[in-house]
Amino acid sequence: MKKTIKGYVLGFLSAVLIITTIGYAANTTTLYDVLTEGIKIVVDGQKINPTDANGNTVEPFIYNGTTYLPVRAISNAIGKAVYWDGPNYTVYLGNMNGKLEYPTVMLKDMTSISRSFNSANDLIDNYDNQYAVASKLERGCSYEYLLNMKYSRFRAVLYVPKGTTDDRNKVITIKADGKQIYASPVMDKKTGPVFIDVDITGCNDFVIEVPNDSYLPLRIADAGFYQ
Repeated sequence: MKKTIKGYVLGFLSAVLIITTIGYAANTTTLYDVLTEGIKIVVDGQKINPTDANGNTVEPFIYNGTTYLPVRAISNAIGKAVYWDGPNYTVYLGNMNGKLEYPTVMLKDMTSISRSFNSANDLIDNYDNQYAVASKLERGCSYEYLLNMKYSRFRAVLYVPKGTTDDRNKVITIKADGKQIYASPVMDKKTGPVFIDVDITGCNDFVIEVPNDSYLPLRIADAGFYQ
């Protein structure tokens, strides 16, 4: 049987080639003509019924001579865990050792219950490293988020923007459920980028605090929460 399926939907449903990690740009929609001919899947002599996460049957299909199988059904059949990292359009199979290559959600995409970050345009630090996205850390401000205990780590980079001449300094702290879990070094115009990697397993309330006496321009870059 011949069917027309949107390429974006194919990727989102994980009806993809079975490989360890698959990235998708997924910003466009393309129509494909595919063949579904009652393709059967047999693993170690045992026929399996491919289903999605909700138990609905998912049909394998053929496109341009290649047979595409649903990742979740195959991973279950061979005893491998599967994880769909939606924000980054990536499928993970097997043991990730608790690590994702990309954040599950970027800090900039989270909704603050207090003050929101202002985006920074100076994306190069004082050591000429460039970042994809950054936000300003303004003195005397707290940035608070509810995590609903969904994440295991928070990672980010603190940096001083290139060209900074201010002789003052700045520090930040991070609290989770009212307990301080991170304090940055005292940063000045000569300080190189500082990498943050903190455990937030089981935490709900997450707060980044900038003391009122912290003056130096400081940015937080490539920040995100990881499951």
